[in-house]
Amino acid sequence: MKRTMILATSLLLTGTLWAQEEIFSEAGEFAASGVSSSNRHVIPVEAGMTVEVIVIGDGVDTTLNATLPDGEQIYNDDYESLNAGFARTMASGGEIVVQAAPLSSGQTGSYRVVARTLAPPSRIDVGQTIEGRLADGSGSGDRYELSGAAGTRVAIDLKSYDFDAYLTVIDAQGNESTDDDGGDEGYNSRLHYQFDNDETITVIASSLSSASGRYQLIVTELSSEVAASHRGRLTSNSPRGYDGTRFEHHEIDGQAGEILTIRLDSNDFDPVLYVSSPDGSNLARDDDGGGGNNSLAIVTLPVNGTYSIYVTGFGEGQGDYELTIYR
Repeated sequence: MKRTMILATSLLLTGTLWAQEEIFSEAGEFAASGVSSSNRHVIPVEAGMTVEVIVIGDGVDTTLNATLPDGEQIYNDDYESLNAGFARTMASGGEIVVQAAPLSSGQTGSYRVVARTLAPPSRIDVGQTIEGRLADGSGSGDRYELSGAAGTRVAIDLKSYDFDAYLTVIDAQGNESTDDDGGDEGYNSRLHYQFDNDETITVIASSLSSASGRYQLIVTELSSEVAASHRGRLTSNSPRGYDGTRFEHHEIDGQAGEILTIRLDSNDFDPVLYVSSPDGSNLARDDDGGGGNNSLAIVTLPVNGTYSIYVTGFGEGQGDYELTIYR
């Protein structure tokens, strides 16, 4: 049985390294006529800047469409409460063009577009744990850069006893993934990421309600060794669980402390994955953690024994599926 050895390092970070600096502020008005040209704002930026842009409405739920100097397009609704916004490190210098709008067409009111620089991202490495603290008013969260080689698979966990954790991952192309309560113990967050190329991604540790407090950010390397793979079909003849849901059952033996990554993929239905401990207690459940409608669970096995994996469908979904287990 092969095991992946993970080196864990703990660092203590106590807030941002540099204060935020406001570089742009411009007021606007959402008029009943809805003339969009009057709600266009141009923000000059330099390459390497980490910039946060927020459209702050005066009683108005705002949205924004932004074009970055490198051509990336960003749309956002609720970045900070009802205010739209985003944060990015600029790949090139030039102008950010922001088109502000109210969420509800025809809504009127005043707003302000504010841009400020943020501290450059700190660094976190695969296998590392960082003990951090969100400062009061740090709505944009703490930003980290994570580099990985092509083929590396990681689980990224954000844990806190002080606030409802909210985790964001932005890949090298600017694509964004977020999670609120996908981690363990209730309000913690978890995302998984596979590096398709040698690249650096951005990880943002934040709270759902801009609260402050201590947190752990953990990056765990996941094995790419396939321990088991099953192709099956969920049908009207599959057994029913206690709640009436159709299911198919698979098992795998494991040892205490092992980390298993379990993927459930289907093109025919929205799969839902359950993992049970040897004593029958529920260890994990996932619906859409595998991207799209697919499921993914990352579990640390508590004891030696035989673990049960249940393939179910959302609603009465049925069809072909593929179950892959990595260790």
